[in-house]
Amino acid sequence: MKKFASIAIPAAFALSLAACDGPAEEAGEMQDDINEAAGEVVDEQAELAEAQADLAEEKADAATGVAEAEYEQRSDELKQKAEALEDKADEM
Repeated sequence: MKKFASIAIPAAFALSLAACDGPAEEAGEMQDDINEAAGEVVDEQAELAEAQADLAEEKADAATGVAEAEYEQRSDELKQKAEALEDKADEM
């Protein structure tokens, strides 16, 4: 029994070390998680900009004259911003 234990314990220890990620791999995985979270934040910002653009478009539909043109311009700007944010999120 002692002979088995003297062989099994070091073997189990060696296997447990082999199964552990090294510090560099753990840091890489953490960075991946951070990048993914940052991409999700940017994606949510894009959705907010799209919602604001929709609201500005609805205000433009209800407005007349100069106010209508201003809301339409704001809507277009927000749509461009949303598109840029979506592109940025896709690149992350």
